[in-house]
Amino acid sequence: MFILYRQALFCLLSLWLPASWSAESVWLTSPDNLHAAVRIRADTNGLNETRVLLDVKLEDGWKTYWRSPGEGGVAPAIRWQEPQTQVQWFWPVPARFDVAGITTQGYHQQVTFPMQITGDAPATLGGILTLSTCSHICLLTDYLFTVTPTHQDEIFEHDYLKAMGQIPVKSGLTGTLKVDYRQGELLLEATRGEGWAKPGLYLDNLGDAVFGKPTMHIEGETLRATIPVSDSWGEEAPNISGKSLTLVLEDLGIAQESQLVVGVASGHSTAAEILPLWQVILMALVGGLILNLMPCVLPVLGMKLGSVLLVHHQERRLIRQQFLASVAGILTSFMALALFMTILRMTNHALGWGIQFQNPWFIGAMTLVMLVFSACLFGLFEFRLSSSLTTRLATQGGQGMAGHFWQGAFATLLATPCSAPFLGTAVAVALTASYPVLWGLFLALGVGMSLPWLLIALKPQLALRLPRPGPWMNRLRLFLGIMMLGSALWLASLLLPHFGLTQNSIAKENIDWQPLTEQAILQALAENKRVFIDVTADWCITCKANKYNVLNKEEIQNDLQQSDVVALRGDWTLPSDEITTFLRSRGQVAIPFNQIYGPQLPAGKVLPTLLNRDSVMNTLEDAKGVTP
Repeated sequence: MFILYRQALFCLLSLWLPASWSAESVWLTSPDNLHAAVRIRADTNGLNETRVLLDVKLEDGWKTYWRSPGEGGVAPAIRWQEPQTQVQWFWPVPARFDVAGITTQGYHQQVTFPMQITGDAPATLGGILTLSTCSHICLLTDYLFTVTPTHQDEIFEHDYLKAMGQIPVKSGLTGTLKVDYRQGELLLEATRGEGWAKPGLYLDNLGDAVFGKPTMHIEGETLRATIPVSDSWGEEAPNISGKSLTLVLEDLGIAQESQLVVGVASGHSTAAEILPLWQVILMALVGGLILNLMPCVLPVLGMKLGSVLLVHHQERRLIRQQFLASVAGILTSFMALALFMTILRMTNHALGWGIQFQNPWFIGAMTLVMLVFSACLFGLFEFRLSSSLTTRLATQGGQGMAGHFWQGAFATLLATPCSAPFLGTAVAVALTASYPVLWGLFLALGVGMSLPWLLIALKPQLALRLPRPGPWMNRLRLFLGIMMLGSALWLASLLLPHFGLTQNSIAKENIDWQPLTEQAILQALAENKRVFIDVTADWCITCKANKYNVLNKEEIQNDLQQSDVVALRGDWTLPSDEITTFLRSRGQVAIPFNQIYGPQLPAGKVLPTLLNRDSVMNTLEDAKGVTP
C-alpha cells in the first residue's frame, strides 16, 4: 500500500495545465510552465519515411521521464492529429533520480528524442505533446504543435544522426548477460572483457512488477546487480520468471538494450520452492533405484551377476560380503560426486549431471576399462597374481572384496549420463540447495541405487537360488562379454565429436532443427509461433530413448514441421556455456530437457524427463494461439 500512497500523492501534485505557444519561435513554451521548452522538427528523405526530432530543454533542477518512469512519473507522449500515424519512438539512455525513497528514470537539462514515421510523407504533422516535468512539484503540460517537414535538410540530418548516436545498441557491450528471479528480487549478471567502471541499469516495466533501485557489485569482468521487486501496491511481488524483460545497461558512454527471458535464480529452483524436502528425498531414492534398470548400468549388473555364478561353493556369508562391498562402492562414489559438485559450486564453475562425459580423457579411461573387462570375459587373457598375494587377499582382504567395491563404484560412474524419472528433479534441487541438503540428497541417491544390492545382501538365499554351475555358464560369460564390448563401443563413439567428427543418426529426422538461443525463443513468440526445445547430448542414454521412441515418430515429426512451430535444439555433447546458462536459468542441471512455448504458454511448459507421444502432442496443441 505504501507505493500506492506515494503514487496517489504524486498524482495530486500533478497539475493539468493548458499550453500556449509563441508563433515567433520554433521553441514552444507554456505560460503555466516556465521551466521547460520543446521543439518539434521533421524531415523527409523521399524514401517512404519521415524523421522527427523532439527537443526538450529543462531548467536546472527539473526533469522529465523515460518510457518506463519507474516508481513515479509519466512518460512523454504524443496524440497525433492523424490517429493512424505509425511512429517508432527512440529513447536515449536515461539517468536515475532518487528522491524521498522514490527511484525514477528520466532526463534533465536537455534531451532529444528521434522518431521515424513510415508511409507517404505528410504535408504537415500535427498533434499534442504531453510532457511531465518535475522538481519539488510536478507539472503535466500539453503542447499543441504543427510542423511542416523539410526535405533533406543538412542541419536536420546532422542533428538526427547525433540524436540516434545516443540510442542504445543491441549488442557490443556485454559478453554474457542473464537475469534470474527469486522471491522479491531480480538478479542480473553481466560480463565484459574490458571490465566495468561506472555502470548504469534501467529496466522497463513488466506487468504489475515494480522495480526498485539496483544494488551493484563488480568483480573483475563480472557485474552483479540485485533489483528489489514488488507489485504496484507495495506488497508481495508477482512471479516474473519465464517472462520477457527489456533493459538498458550502459557504462562510460556505451549503452546496450537487451531483451531477455527471466530465469529462476540459482538456489531457488522451482522444484525447491514447490516441493517439501521429504518429497525430494523420496524422489532421490526412487531415481537412484531406477538407475539400476537403465541400459548404461546393465553391463555392470551383468558382470556382478557373473561373479556370483562363478563361485563354485556358494556361501551366504561370502555373497553378503560381496554385495555389501559393492554397496560401499556405490555410496562412496556418490559421496565423491557430492564433493566434486561442492567444489564446482564453491569455485563458480558449471554444474550438471553427467558433465564428466564431456571430458574426452574420462571417456577414454572408461572405454579402456570396459574393453579390459570384455576381453577377460571372452577369455582372451586373465590377470594372474602370485600365490602369496592371492592367499593374502583371501585371508586378510575379506575374501578379496576390493573388486566388488570397484564394481559398485564403476556402476555409479556409468549411471551418471542417465537422467531417469525423478532423478532430474532431485539432482536439480541438490545442486542449487544448501550444502547439507546437497550431501543428503546425494546420499539418498546412493541408497536408492544400492537397494537391489542391499536386498541380496540381506537375503543371500536369493542368489543361492541360481542354477548350479555348468556348461551354460560359458555361454553366459560370452553374453556378458558381448554386453561389455557393446558398452565399450558406445563409449568410444562419444569421442568422435572431440575429434571434429559427427555420428550418423540411425533414424532419419525431417525436423528443421535450429540452434537454441533465448533470442530465437523471443523472436518466435513475437511472431505468434510455438517453440519446441530439445536439449540433448550423444552421451545421454535417456535422450536417445526419447529420440527413437517419441521424437522420430511420424506424427510427432509432422507436428514439429508445422509452419507455426519453431524447433530449437541445444547439443550439450561438448561443454557449452550458453547451454549451461540456459539450463540453469530454468532450474535444470540434467538432460534431456524439453520445453514448449507458445501464444498460450508464454512462460513455457517443461515436459517430463521420459517423453511420451500424448504429452508432446497435447502440450503443442495447448500452446497454439487463438485463431482469428
